[in-house]
Amino acid sequence: MRLLTWNVNGLRSLVQYHPWCEHKNYQILLETLDADIICFQEVKLTLDRLDSSIAIIPGYDAYFSFAKGKPAYSGVVTYVKTNLITPVAAEEGITGIINQPPADMKSPFDNNQSLSDTRICSEISDLTTNELLDLDSEGRCVILDFKMFILFNLYCPHESSVERLPFKMNFYKILQARVEALLRAGRQVIILGDMNVTHKEIDHCDPQRSVREYELESFDDHPARKWFDGFVTPNGPMGLVKWFKSCSVEQQIMGSDHCPVVGELYDEIEEDGHKYIFRNELNLSININNEKPETPRLCAKYLPKFNGSQRTLKNFFSKASTKDDNSQSRNGSDVIKTPCDNLSKSKNADFNIENFRKKISKSSKNKLMMSKPIKFGGHKQRQKSVISSNQSSLISYFKQSTQTESSSIIRTEKECNSKSLESSSNAD
Repeated sequence: MRLLTWNVNGLRSLVQYHPWCEHKNYQILLETLDADIICFQEVKLTLDRLDSSIAIIPGYDAYFSFAKGKPAYSGVVTYVKTNLITPVAAEEGITGIINQPPADMKSPFDNNQSLSDTRICSEISDLTTNELLDLDSEGRCVILDFKMFILFNLYCPHESSVERLPFKMNFYKILQARVEALLRAGRQVIILGDMNVTHKEIDHCDPQRSVREYELESFDDHPARKWFDGFVTPNGPMGLVKWFKSCSVEQQIMGSDHCPVVGELYDEIEEDGHKYIFRNELNLSININNEKPETPRLCAKYLPKFNGSQRTLKNFFSKASTKDDNSQSRNGSDVIKTPCDNLSKSKNADFNIENFRKKISKSSKNKLMMSKPIKFGGHKQRQKSVISSNQSSLISYFKQSTQTESSSIIRTEKECNSKSLESSSNAD
């Protein structure tokens, strides 16, 4: 099993960079990354601008968290391969209070180890409910419960100013409280993402400048570094450690000012003379009565704009659907079409994902610097090309009329002068 985390610095802009610009297809992007669970940070998307090419990708379920009231800011998404695993629960935010269900609603998976039992509220923290909601309002966390483990996809705050530091530290504090509550409940936790902290001097481009700017006695005195140093100290049951095979930084993958990080788990291990297969252990921990769990409601495919329940202005002017179409819609059997669905019918029909991966690996040997985005003509250049084409504009219409009228006046004056000369010659 492969887990991948990547700060993409804008999910839409990612496909404008090499090598993704060759296809500009998010299904190809995910399949090329070749991971079973893919965590993106800083996606910079808003719900109103989310489309099916990003949200509904064949073979993957997507779980988003968006920044509230801040367009093109922050945001995370976790893509999960549907043929391998389905989470039993999903939450947005680190506190859990955003997705808290009504008291009378019970999930078949609710028990002493469920996510609901470890939610952080104002009663057990020194922050008010509004302060806790503020921490979850910037689209910085998605939590998925796979039973065998709980996965955090995080994009932690950056202290852009001294005033921002308390918010950052509160985020860390509540994150740690949530993780520790899960550990006390006997759960195992995997944290992926951009922690937005330079842990050691080797991680910083100019450690001494950081010491001077924050007026520290030493590099390690920064409160975020102190917290992170204690947070990464091994803690809890650590039962997943035996499954971890390797961890690597994928420097050859271009498209962002960050590099993806991949963690790989063994397919099988031997312990006390017994052989354990990871996929079997994973499925055993999730499946109840040999039934696959329902996809959590946080999944993007349940959003009204994708499940057919949202009415748009176009609906009022389009013809009524047939009886068969209506029955399919009621049964929820609509098939959502995406650009990826036509992949086999397009110019990518002969596309080979393995060859594309080899191409990326080969080209990266000569490209250690981040690739530049494709540059399109600016507004003035595009405007000029439009005006210079055969398309008439309002200005050109009046210019032509003015020129025509001026030409007529000149011709009239010449004709008058010539007639005057003729009259004078006849008179003589």
